[in-house]
This record gives sequence, C-alpha cells and structure tokens, in this order.
Amino acid sequence: MAEGPIPIGYCPRCAREVLAVVAAVAEADLERTRVCAHCDGPLATATLRWIAEADLDAVGYAAYAEIDGCGRGGCTSGCGRG
Repeated sequence: MAEGPIPIGYCPRCAREVLAVVAAVAEADLERTRVCAHCDGPLATATLRWIAEADLDAVGYAAYAEIDGCGRGGCTSGCGRG
C-alpha cells in the first residue's frame, strides 16, 4: 500500500482496521486524538498509518467521485431529484 492522506488504524472494539477521525478533545497531539470512525473508540495508536485513496478497498472501504446531480435537473441544489 502506498502512503497517502487517509488515516487508518486498528480499533480493538471493532476488531478491524478502520478509518481514523479526529476526536473533539482539547489536546494538540493529533496522533493521540484519532478515534474509530464507527464507534468513536480509541485506536491502538501504534497501528495508525496513512494510506492512499486507491488502497481503501484493501481495508474494506471505497471512495466515489462526486457527480453533478443525476442529470434530470429541476432544482438548484444539484441533487437532481426535483
């Protein structure tokens, strides 16, 4: 896996590698404030690593490009449902 901008780490509570998000705490140390995106539990800090978007599928995630609505038009929000 290539190094990239997306943080992942092992969550003991979920028992798998998960996306890491920044917790809302008053600490300045980002490595210590990363938590599981699913359960908000603390990650095993030593397992925190950074991966490229192309490697998300290897850890059970996917990224999709944003599209400009569905093409039907009819509204200004861009969702294309109206």
